[in-house]
Amino acid sequence: MITVGPLALNAVMLLVVLMRWGCQLLLGSFPSYLSKLIMAWGLWTVLDPLAVFVVDAILGRLYYTPDKPTADCAKLYWLFLRAEGSGIPGALITILLYAILFIISSTTLYLYCVRIHSEGWLLDMLQRIQNDESAFFIPFDLEISNQELSYIVKKAEQWRGINGERRKVVVYDYVWKGHAKKSSSDFRHQDEIMKSAGNPGGNTVHVVIYTVHLRGFQEVYRHFLRLPSGAIVEAFGDISGIHFIYNEVSTVIQEHGSEMDNAPGASSEIKLREKKKNTAK
Repeated sequence: MITVGPLALNAVMLLVVLMRWGCQLLLGSFPSYLSKLIMAWGLWTVLDPLAVFVVDAILGRLYYTPDKPTADCAKLYWLFLRAEGSGIPGALITILLYAILFIISSTTLYLYCVRIHSEGWLLDMLQRIQNDESAFFIPFDLEISNQELSYIVKKAEQWRGINGERRKVVVYDYVWKGHAKKSSSDFRHQDEIMKSAGNPGGNTVHVVIYTVHLRGFQEVYRHFLRLPSGAIVEAFGDISGIHFIYNEVSTVIQEHGSEMDNAPGASSEIKLREKKKNTAK
């Protein structure tokens, strides 16, 4: 009889949790105020034995008297005291029963709050806090889609400046085949970064959009990197700050870019146009 109240609360809590779970699977939604009511019910189920004990202690029901009801937590104690001469076994049994009920109610409330309440947003938050960064798909800050890159390239090829400038797109493919020296701690550290980013090596594609002037010189308008993992990121300025490509690859890209900036870069079509202008004069 001493566990009838807590058992009834746990039974109702388990029933409403199953109903909430069924609604989430079948309907995909559940009223938020009912979810909060279930959480409040579960909290009261956990704290009910302690609350009843405090009330009984205030009302003086812990002691046995013929004219007053005895508290539930003290009934076994006084029963064993009258029958056996010692109430310690009754107290131990009472503590064991309430401990089991506390574990059951706490587990039910924990599973509901973590996995069911608000569609499991608390579980998502715990996983974000506890798991490693490599376990999540997190796009880079400057990452773009393949469709967006295709649109940018198409617009660049169609662009013409007011002074006759035009833009051309150049694609470079860099293949990383590994390094010969395996004793360098920098290489090992960088390999760990690549593996954590899902980028163990392979091809790095550098897409550069140049603005070509009539005088023959060209300047970089925009450039993008397609990483071996498949991500496409836009680079600004010094690309050595990008941690997901090898230092050797970034060095080669920078040297190649410097050579292209210093090269004349005028196509035969532009030279022919300038020659026609000089002839007309």
